[in-house]
Amino acid sequence: MASGLFGWDLLLASVAKDIKSNQDVLVCLTHLVLVSNGFKCIGLGESKNIDGSESKSESLPKGWTDDYAIRYVYQGKLYNLKATNLDDGLVINLIRVDERTVGTVQLNTRQVAARSGSLDAMIPDNQNIADQIKKELINKVVISKKITDSSTQTVIPPATSDPLREPGRPGGSLGTYPSPRQPMINPYDYGRSDLDPFGVDPLRIGPRIGPGPGGGMLFQPPTGSPSVGPGNLGIPPGSLPPGARFDPFRPPDGLPAPRGPRRPDNDEFPPPGYDDMFM
Repeated sequence: MASGLFGWDLLLASVAKDIKSNQDVLVCLTHLVLVSNGFKCIGLGESKNIDGSESKSESLPKGWTDDYAIRYVYQGKLYNLKATNLDDGLVINLIRVDERTVGTVQLNTRQVAARSGSLDAMIPDNQNIADQIKKELINKVVISKKITDSSTQTVIPPATSDPLREPGRPGGSLGTYPSPRQPMINPYDYGRSDLDPFGVDPLRIGPRIGPGPGGGMLFQPPTGSPSVGPGNLGIPPGSLPPGARFDPFRPPDGLPAPRGPRRPDNDEFPPPGYDDMFM
């Protein structure tokens, strides 16, 4: 007899006159596994409501072979069992009504060797079948889905340090997290896709604190000169992110080109006869 299964003889004696097929025998075994695991039968049907006044029993109710729709309770929760014939098989569903979770097991009617006698004589492989019922039918719905979902949620720990803090420099933070759900933005990373398309600078040694070398633009924004800003480059103020590289519209204002010491304008030709001593 299957380990942990007791009462087969009593169960069989109470429903012997109802058993007409191998499917009936398998439903009886499924009922015995349920009862052995703490389930109580409260009748037939597929109603999804209980009020607590239902009579609980370990026996199968009268008429259980009509459509294999049997109701059970376990730890105050309602479970509806429904079995369906399928060629040489029997598909059994157990529904946990409050969470709408379903456990399903498919059994082979050829595993039934006889329709009377001891459990070992009727179902020689009853041990493995009972384990299969418990694993695929009961365990799938008894464990609460709500508890399972809450246990798999990812907890994001609060940030305890600044990942962009410069090593060896107290308070040298280059960026902070505005909120736990917003990514960090480093102002020095603007334009990094132009400078480093593969995400790796093979010539860099150690962590990068400022913008990387190189670049594909024509103009590097000047630094350290208060007279040169976005307004001097032909673009509206505030339209350039910090550290951005771009192609200028014209040379910056406020930076006069170097001129020679004698000529007023290096771009102009001298007047005619400038060096003619006879004029």
